[in-house]
Amino acid sequence: MMRVGLVDATLVNGVFGDPLLLLQIGHQKRCLLFDLGYHGPLSARTAHQVTDVFISHAHVDHICGFLWLMRCRIGHYPSCRIFGPPGLAKNITGMIDGILWDRIGDKAPHFDIYEVHGNHLHHWQIAAGSPLSAALDVRAINDQIIWQETQFQIRAVTLDHTAKDCGPDNPFTPVLAYAFEPLRQVNVRKDRLRALNLCAGPWLQVLKDHVLNGVRDAEIQVEDKTFLSGELADKILLKSAGKRLVYATDLADSSENRSTLCSLAQGAHTLFCEASFMNGDKDLAGFTGHLTTKACGEIGTAAAVQHLIPFHFSGRYQALSDVIYDEVTTSCPNTRKPAA
Repeated sequence: MMRVGLVDATLVNGVFGDPLLLLQIGHQKRCLLFDLGYHGPLSARTAHQVTDVFISHAHVDHICGFLWLMRCRIGHYPSCRIFGPPGLAKNITGMIDGILWDRIGDKAPHFDIYEVHGNHLHHWQIAAGSPLSAALDVRAINDQIIWQETQFQIRAVTLDHTAKDCGPDNPFTPVLAYAFEPLRQVNVRKDRLRALNLCAGPWLQVLKDHVLNGVRDAEIQVEDKTFLSGELADKILLKSAGKRLVYATDLADSSENRSTLCSLAQGAHTLFCEASFMNGDKDLAGFTGHLTTKACGEIGTAAAVQHLIPFHFSGRYQALSDVIYDEVTTSCPNTRKPAA
């Protein structure tokens, strides 16, 4: 796990297992998932806190954990948003329809499904035991932003997972890469807090929420004192730009993919990027539409990221993880190992 601004980021299955990046938003008991491979050690409580899932593509190692998520959300939970490439609604519907729902009653898990089609976002809804809705709406995507709220926004770009030289039988395989972009970050000035003789407590998160929502005239009760949110924020809070995090996996090493990903990740605090094959297996990487360690490092350097976290290593290298990191680091000195 590593801290990136307002989130804790965890590669749930490590660097060799199925891709599943968990973002836990501090103080909110809220989680975002990037890809949904095997759920590993994640608990039902975590599933209850998931509000959004961002799927790169529907290969089994990136989506098989949906059954876990769906099962854990049987009950009275709000709808979960799932974003992904064209065809995702059909993929999700197929998994739901493969289960008998004769006893679900009013406890069916609900999902809002969004597919990225170029510059447009297509939206459906589905509940277990019910058919997929007709497309609810199609909205334009501006500046690659597919979701936005007060604290953060999500950008998505389409990459290609297809090897270009494998013949006409291999169709284009769209894969989405995502950027998590906090719009603002609010930190507490502990020295100012002490100067006002105030003790930390739940009221601090209430104050932060008011600041992020632009509310300055709300009353904040701290013990026996009452403050206006704007005045108190000016005294004890420090606002700064948020730390961007980018997630990319399963992409062929092409000039188009490199350019698109580097543009999305430019100057990011942290880039999680696949490095599936070592340099000596470049031909195999090309055949399967994946990156080598060298390509991963070169992308991190070209994008000028502060921290490059390579992952999604082929299982054939289980005993060679240090060598993998050495190869990536040769191309990108900012390479980091995720905490165990």
